[in-house]
Amino acid sequence: MYRIFTTTFFVLLMLSLWTGMLFAYDEVIPVEMEGSEAVVTFLEGSATVRPKSGTTSSPLELHARLRNGDRVTTDYDTRIELTFADGSLLRFDEVTTLEIVNVNYSRETKGRNINVRMVLGHTWANISSMIGKNKGFNLHAKNAVAGVRGTIYRMNVENDNSTVVKVYSGEVTVQKPAHIGGQGPSKVGPPHPVSGPHPVPGPKKVSMKEWTYIVRAMQQIVIRPDGIVEEPVTFSAQADSNEWVRWNQKRDQRKNR
Repeated sequence: MYRIFTTTFFVLLMLSLWTGMLFAYDEVIPVEMEGSEAVVTFLEGSATVRPKSGTTSSPLELHARLRNGDRVTTDYDTRIELTFADGSLLRFDEVTTLEIVNVNYSRETKGRNINVRMVLGHTWANISSMIGKNKGFNLHAKNAVAGVRGTIYRMNVENDNSTVVKVYSGEVTVQKPAHIGGQGPSKVGPPHPVSGPHPVPGPKKVSMKEWTYIVRAMQQIVIRPDGIVEEPVTFSAQADSNEWVRWNQKRDQRKNR
């Protein structure tokens, strides 16, 4: 009887430790991170990555290091998290495609120039605050660029190319990308000063001319597929709550421990 109890206890203990490892596997972040890469620190489901110079995709793995030009696509029932050397996090939902356009962070100067293009899908951004110059961290969509210094927000890029940006804390500068109304792909360069939001009388939409908006905490902005932008409006945290939002908020709490 004693042997049976001891064996059962040992088996249950090992199962408990093994289960704990399963839940904690995504907490291990590589100590050494280059300023020119992003590391996959959470992977649930399956995703593929295609390098800039490649023509075929390969399975994305936990702790993989992504660099400029890498294109990632998540499958159904998949979520991933990328951690950058400055401490910023990006998380991506299922059926999402993104491209690492440019990653450049210097620990010596604390300068940052990070650009990620959202082709399709949902992302959650938890961006670390920076001091000094060159603090740029931008999420690009076909019809908008969202730039931040230190904030939490999410961006949805839908099948019709409409874009929604919702800010939970801090401020996000949302502006028209350079290629809208022009020829060829957008050009991503170093961060540059932008003017404040253009005054718009009444709750009407803004045309495709140059525009820039400061979207503050608990505000959202919608950019239609044709580039027409609606003024920022307040949204309700309760009405906006869904499983994707709650999951990200829970992980953000773990980051801030």
